[in-house]
Amino acid sequence: MDALMLDGWTPILLCGNVFAIGMFVTSRKVSRKSLFSTSTVLSLICIGVIIYSVFGVGGWEGMGLGLFMITILVGIWIGTVIGALLSSSSL
Repeated sequence: MDALMLDGWTPILLCGNVFAIGMFVTSRKVSRKSLFSTSTVLSLICIGVIIYSVFGVGGWEGMGLGLFMITILVGIWIGTVIGALLSSSSL
């Protein structure tokens, strides 16, 4: 029964986890400056899509798109922070 409760949330949570893991792997390969630049650009894209979903799309569809982008935004920054803290590369 509990597994069925996550049925609709699974793609949203999976996408956030994929972006967090992707940013963590990226942090191992690039410098911190490049990591933060990439995170900033991706965050600005996510914020732009969130604003578009509120004003451009609207309704329940806009709320769904906004929630999806918020999950990706959180995943990006969780992966960035964990990667930056555990990374051995320097500026």
